[in-house]
Amino acid sequence: MSTAYDDSGRTASAGSAWRASIGQERHWAYQTRFPESASFNVPIAVLLRGPVDLGVLERALREVATRHESLRASFGEAAGRLTARLHDPGDVPVFRHDLRRLPEDERIGRLRQLGSEEAARPFDLRAETTTRAHLVSLAADETVMIVNFHHIAFDGWSSPVFFDDLEERYGALLSGAPDRPAPAHRYVDFAVWQRRRIERGQHDAQLDHWRQRLADPPGPLPWPEGGRDPEASWWGGDMAWLGLPQSLIQEAQQAARACGTSFFVLGLAVYQLALRRLTGCDHLAVGTPFAGRTDPRWRDVVGFFVNTLVMPYVFRPEVPVGRLVEDTHRLVMAAHDNQDIPYGVLLDALAPPMEPERTPYFQTMFILQNTPAPTRSLATATLATNKLVTGSARYDITFSLGWRRGELCLELENRPRLVGQDVAIELARTFFGLLAAAIADLTTPVGKLEPLAVPLVVHRRGDLKPGTDGLFRGIIGDWRGLA
Repeated sequence: MSTAYDDSGRTASAGSAWRASIGQERHWAYQTRFPESASFNVPIAVLLRGPVDLGVLERALREVATRHESLRASFGEAAGRLTARLHDPGDVPVFRHDLRRLPEDERIGRLRQLGSEEAARPFDLRAETTTRAHLVSLAADETVMIVNFHHIAFDGWSSPVFFDDLEERYGALLSGAPDRPAPAHRYVDFAVWQRRRIERGQHDAQLDHWRQRLADPPGPLPWPEGGRDPEASWWGGDMAWLGLPQSLIQEAQQAARACGTSFFVLGLAVYQLALRRLTGCDHLAVGTPFAGRTDPRWRDVVGFFVNTLVMPYVFRPEVPVGRLVEDTHRLVMAAHDNQDIPYGVLLDALAPPMEPERTPYFQTMFILQNTPAPTRSLATATLATNKLVTGSARYDITFSLGWRRGELCLELENRPRLVGQDVAIELARTFFGLLAAAIADLTTPVGKLEPLAVPLVVHRRGDLKPGTDGLFRGIIGDWRGLA
């Protein structure tokens, strides 16, 4: 029998409840406030080429959900606490679709519909598990799995853990290999551990660090007004994808190493300058996610561990670019050393000024996924994953650099009600222009840094290629369909 743990640490049978983590409480509060939003959906499309046994794949999915309890939980409030309720793995919905007899263009159209509708469909966290899946048969040797997680149970680090386990369980079921032992640690262990550390004051020094760092909080960013959609829902989102000259990325990586830092630090420094140039704000802040798995016990656990950290910035025009990079390096390292205090606890303790529906301290996220996805398979079938787009936005602008087919690309999400997509693309062009100028001469004062011309390839909603290979980048859920 699968087991869970109550918040005293004792084992309990499936069907029991335990107290949710602090980060999960924030996701719950958002989802209950905006029940039609898919902002915190994490939909992934998996293209499988080669023979696939759908019965075995479904069993493997359920066995992974057995191993990682957060994937088969729903949530509810009891006695003033948010609790996670464990479901049987059979409660995780897995839908099958056989499109093999349809003409090719109809197959692709139906697949696009399935993907966009699933990506945009919000989770009812009270009534359903945090995982949904669709298995779509396209041809004898072509299958698509669409698996959707709520962020309350799944973060970026969880993805390779999930797919490693899925690959292992699928192969083991085919070969008749015995079950692996259950993971030594569960997400509920983390939730209990985190609360106990905070209750015992073990993060007080980290709280003091952030109290000092954020003593003078910046106001909300005043985005240019052009291109806004006043009819958009508050949580509605749009997406563009930008192809980048890889030579610029390589040169930037080399420049970062020469400065004794990482490409993430260099990128964050330049992103601050691009924001200042676009908005005119000399005092601003950027959010960025840190993995939150500082204890090795949590490295092989699926769940929501990630913590959002605030990176404040004050524009000083006389500072050379190289000095800005050094200052940003120190800022990031200090944030890394103080990353355990949850963002929600920080807000409760510091009580910053708030504007309705705007994120306190920052309104834009800078993300760098700097590790290419590994090559995967399910037995003899090759496996390629692509993120689907929910049609909802978590922040005003999310600027996310990541690897796709061996190249670093930009996913650029905007909230149309506050930021037009052309404004977001202008920010991206400014960023890469300033990046090129910065690495050309690190001694230039930032107040005199002018962006260089950088060729970018912009793909917007609906820019689809024929066939399944180019399909998923263009699949985007649409908030308009839910209004």
